[in-house]
Amino acid sequence: MNFYLELALIVALQWLTFALIKNYTYRIGFGLTLLVSGLVLIFAPIPTLTLSAHESINSTIAFIILITGIGLIQARNKHRRVQSAASVHSLLRAPTMNLAPHFPEDPAMQQLLQLLHEEIGLPKHKAIRLDTSINFDLGCDGAEAKQFMEALEQDFALDLGDYDAYRYFQPPVFDVFLKRRAKGRGDKVPLTIGMLYLAIKTHGWDTQTLENLS
Repeated sequence: MNFYLELALIVALQWLTFALIKNYTYRIGFGLTLLVSGLVLIFAPIPTLTLSAHESINSTIAFIILITGIGLIQARNKHRRVQSAASVHSLLRAPTMNLAPHFPEDPAMQQLLQLLHEEIGLPKHKAIRLDTSINFDLGCDGAEAKQFMEALEQDFALDLGDYDAYRYFQPPVFDVFLKRRAKGRGDKVPLTIGMLYLAIKTHGWDTQTLENLS
């Protein structure tokens, strides 16, 4: 089979993999399987797959398998089902024993705290306030920040509007393209829990309105 035809079929299968595997757990499991398989093919190739006539295509296949596995793991939250806070068992909710006085405890905030707990982690011995920033106080940045905002958008059906990731976060270190786009925006603005909460309550992101909270 022609090299380019084989490559096109592999890319098509890769696209179908991303489109069909939407479950969070399946994405992690299948992603890890592909990741390990790609590494095995790259560093310990099977003799029958390394004949001279197929050497180039096999190295390409191994690389695509590896990248697909990494992509599935990184995009594991892309198709998360929207859950209401009421559907989350109380034992699975984020720890809320150390909230500041008058801190909101409605279902939207409980679900937001649960998401923060799962994706970033909440401090056990520090009071959580509306002005607690996820980038400065909780250390959220880079790939973790990108993943969190994608999960926030999915879980709350949030319209991110004029949200600009580079106002708050450094881009992932491995993403050269995003680094170029973020160039020149060194000083970051705090992104607080209160801003996230208001965005959820208003179902949209308006940077000026949210940042005026502080």
